[in-house]
Amino acid sequence: MERRHRRTKKEKLDDELLKITEVMEQHSKALTELEEKRLALIEEIEQERIREVTKLMKEKNLSVDQLRDIIGDTAEDAAVGQGA
Repeated sequence: MERRHRRTKKEKLDDELLKITEVMEQHSKALTELEEKRLALIEEIEQERIREVTKLMKEKNLSVDQLRDIIGDTAEDAAVGQGA
């Protein structure tokens, strides 16, 4: 029976380095995918908020200009209330 070649310390270290590098690449890829999903969810949430505002505007029969005026009046009232 033939004896196996005994691995040197450098070979073991090289193998460990390779394993760690591969794991880091996998995690990096996973992190990139998670970031893409996060950004997609943020966009979807923003779209849902817009749908809610649009629905409310239809229910209250408000135009964009009327909503703009309401928001402007509210912002001015808040500024006056804060002493601006």
